[in-house]
Amino acid sequence: MRDTKKQMRDILRQDVQVSDVVNQRLCDTYKILERKQESSGKRKYYGKNLRVAAAVAAIVCLAVPSAVYASVKAGFFEGMFGNTTKKSWDVVHKEVDNGKGGTTAVDIPSKEFVAVDEEKANEQIGKWVMDEPLVKQLGEHTLTIESFVYDSSGAVMYYTLGRKGGVTALRGDEDTNMAKGAVFTDEADFRFDVQCGMPEDENFIFTGENTYVDMEKSTNELLYCTSYMLWSDNLKAGDIPKLVITKYPDKLKEIEKLLPDVNGLSEEEMKDESLWKEYNEAMAKAETEITDLSGKGQVPDKTIDMGANGCLVYSPISIRVDMSKGMGLSEDEAQDPYYMKHMEIKYKDGSSYVVSDSEELIENSGYVLGLTGGVGAWYKTVFNRLVDTDEIAEIIVNDVSFQVE
Repeated sequence: MRDTKKQMRDILRQDVQVSDVVNQRLCDTYKILERKQESSGKRKYYGKNLRVAAAVAAIVCLAVPSAVYASVKAGFFEGMFGNTTKKSWDVVHKEVDNGKGGTTAVDIPSKEFVAVDEEKANEQIGKWVMDEPLVKQLGEHTLTIESFVYDSSGAVMYYTLGRKGGVTALRGDEDTNMAKGAVFTDEADFRFDVQCGMPEDENFIFTGENTYVDMEKSTNELLYCTSYMLWSDNLKAGDIPKLVITKYPDKLKEIEKLLPDVNGLSEEEMKDESLWKEYNEAMAKAETEITDLSGKGQVPDKTIDMGANGCLVYSPISIRVDMSKGMGLSEDEAQDPYYMKHMEIKYKDGSSYVVSDSEELIENSGYVLGLTGGVGAWYKTVFNRLVDTDEIAEIIVNDVSFQVE
């Protein structure tokens, strides 16, 4: 018998206690070992006050003339939002390793990619898409940010990662596309992400993301990737996303070996700095380079505020809903993405875009994020297609209807 989504959620919400010392080391290690949370699809993310080494990396940055770039920009809309080479799939039933010597049956929701009208896409968001690609030489790997666009809730980034002889720093395939997205491998000696500010800043904003690898276009030596991102807090006017690249003195697998075995040690014993000496010395050699990704500004969004009856904010690339208003949920339930049962965008021509439906096992999004803290309990979604906001008639969230005037 398959575990229900409710049962899996209850298991995943169980509290796990760790010592303060181990927790701090885990926070440090996050910067070199990307360990994404296990979940059934919808995840909560909470900020971590992570420190980044201060040195600036001497990494070559190249640019393509904007006139040349403009002539091929339309192709990037297809890569970011289209379905020419992205494969849709129906619900998948499979057995996964439960970590206890057995397997658990899970259902992977269906996902559909749709065609994009590139001329319309350019009219909708073209002025907010970065003007020129950004190229970074990272040792033997070459990272090229082909296109990037963002709003106050999230962003979509289209990029390639190449290496002669084969890409070794990132693993992405059909299985990761259906699961948590591509991940950095322990062969990598760098990692990159997108954020606003730095962890030590008061208003630091990081991203949760899912990277889809286009298996039809990609080769062993060049991966074509679409990263669907959501901000850990809503961006304000003037916030500029930054590409943050961290280069390490060795491959991640070698740095991981420097972490001490703390099994069986007491809290006091784990505070012994000599245990962490080699690890700390390696981390101190990490170099960080920060580059503004785009100065084009945010894609404008629209708000439907019905007071206590509901509130949401949407744009052509994302939507966020305050689940604490109008949904009939308790405070705890409003903070839990499990209680997002159905989201649908209905258009004026009678067609609709079912973003997600838990009963029908539909997940036509790029990424989802439950955000708590501050005002409200926001459920964010970055779309896996471009939405024509001028043609929306109604947005339905669970049983609440948001009429678009």
